[in-house]
Amino acid sequence: MSDTTEKPEDNETVRAVKRARARAEAAAESSKKPINWKAAAGIGIGSAAILGALIYATRNRDKSK
Repeated sequence: MSDTTEKPEDNETVRAVKRARARAEAAAESSKKPINWKAAAGIGIGSAAILGALIYATRNRDKSK
C-alpha cells in the first residue's frame, strides 16, 4: 500500500504489447471517422484538371501553323 513497491522493468515484450495496443486503438478510432465525400470528389476533380493542364502545356506543338 505504499508508493515504494517495485514494478517490473519494461522489457521488450511489454513494450511490444503496449505498441500493439496503441496501434489497434488508433486504427479503431480512425475507422470510425466518416468520409467527407464532397471533399474527396473535389480533390479528385482538381487533380484531374491539373493533370490535364500539364499534359496540354507540355505537348509538342506544330510550328507550321
